[in-house]
Amino acid sequence: MYFFFEKKSQIINHHGDSINPDFAEWVRDFVSNFSENILIIIFILGLLIFLIMYVFILYFSRKK
Repeated sequence: MYFFFEKKSQIINHHGDSINPDFAEWVRDFVSNFSENILIIIFILGLLIFLIMYVFILYFSRKK
C-alpha cells in the first residue's frame, strides 16, 4: 500500500507570503501588452543607469 501526499504549489516570495495570483496574472498581461521595442528601451535605460551609477561609485570612492 502506497501513500501519496499531494503538495500544494504556491508561489512564495522571499518574505514567505504567498503572491496574489490575480495580481500576478494582471502584471503578466500588462507587461505582455507592451511592444518589444518599448521593452528593449526600458532594458537599455536600466542598464545605462546601472553603469552610470557604477562609474560614479568608482569615481567618488577613489583615494586621493
